[in-house]
Amino acid sequence: MHRLFVMSVDALFTSNLTDVRRLPGFSQVLERAAMFEDVYAVYPTLTYVCHASIMTGCWPDRHGVPHNQLLDPATGDRVWYWDYGSLRAPTIFDWAKRAGRTCASVGWPVTAAADAIDVNVPEVWVCDPQMMRDELLPQALDEVYRRGCSPAGFSLYERHKDLLVNNATPYLDEFDVACCEEVIEGCRPDVLLTHQAHLDHVRHSCGVDSPQVQDALRFHDSLVQRCIESMRRAGTLDDTVFVILGDHGHLRVDYKICPNVLLARAGLIDLDAGGVPGSWRAYVQSAGVSAQLFARDGRALEEARAALAPLVEDGLVTSVLTREEARRLYHAGGDFALMMEAAPNHAFGADCTGELVCASGSEDYRYAVSTHGHLPSRGPRPPFVVAGPGVEPGRYVGARLVDEAPTLMRLAGIPYDEAALDGTDLFGPGSPAVRVPDWA
Repeated sequence: MHRLFVMSVDALFTSNLTDVRRLPGFSQVLERAAMFEDVYAVYPTLTYVCHASIMTGCWPDRHGVPHNQLLDPATGDRVWYWDYGSLRAPTIFDWAKRAGRTCASVGWPVTAAADAIDVNVPEVWVCDPQMMRDELLPQALDEVYRRGCSPAGFSLYERHKDLLVNNATPYLDEFDVACCEEVIEGCRPDVLLTHQAHLDHVRHSCGVDSPQVQDALRFHDSLVQRCIESMRRAGTLDDTVFVILGDHGHLRVDYKICPNVLLARAGLIDLDAGGVPGSWRAYVQSAGVSAQLFARDGRALEEARAALAPLVEDGLVTSVLTREEARRLYHAGGDFALMMEAAPNHAFGADCTGELVCASGSEDYRYAVSTHGHLPSRGPRPPFVVAGPGVEPGRYVGARLVDEAPTLMRLAGIPYDEAALDGTDLFGPGSPAVRVPDWA
């Protein structure tokens, strides 16, 4: 049995391994690691969908998290899939707990109020605009963390919350690593998963490969160094399976498509005086470069198909899949009726009024100048980097996101039921991974 530490760097690409291989933190891991390159993700390639697959080893149609955000047109899908109860499949934490191992999580998506995690500081934030006013925000943050944290996790939050500025990066990442340092040295858990988001935010705001991306990579390197040094001080580094992974790629976005404008014109969405959706019979929820059409009934679906036909005719949408097709081809989850993929340099917005197509912006990650949510076959893909006891260094291709959980549990000595997972141990028989020549 070995300890397990997983740091997810949101929107880390395989190509970034070349950028970071000589940085002081990343290099300590990469020089002794098995590196699985261009990992095949999930559809849609959204952070919460991806992280649910990473920790369960299951595709979205099995684990129960189909999107980052819960469908709620009236609020712009304000609430996210924060709660652990959203999951329908057991996670690494569940399997570890059953084996009597201690678990911790800092900033990992879809972990709020998780009984299986002993020390839990989940990724949550204040989403009510009324509560985000300066004088109300501290109390509101206390409330969301108190609800989502374990008792030990809430104590951590209280000790380090001065680092936290709502959900903004890099402050959130600084907060998370301060919590990780204390957990590593004070609690010495068998399993610790943590999530870093600054790189993803930089890509959304500045572009897929903007100069600011290199600054973000150096920032994340400093956080890797801090975790390594904490393990050295705790005396646990040599017995730790140390993992750095990404979750999805990004694509450039120049234009925002607003399909709900067509549905509102067709009378399928009722709007108030401010253009906010009220009742609806059909509605398109943006998932970034993809989108999901929800329909109340068969008649609404047919009317919506007719209203949205110009998107395909004008080349703004490159594919339309029924729910059954999306599940058969990509194991997509959710109760949508249709799933659409945007044309290159396009993403979907939620607007119900205004222009059908307009310039992208930075006010929402789903149609920022760089975003994701696309088919897993498009664009850059993430790496899965594993170092530590029992790991033979080398380069591999052919891994899938769902293969990461069984691989991690096997390396850490955590027993699990293979039939409960969709993935395969990447070092075991039947692995889809293939070894390729090492870097020159």
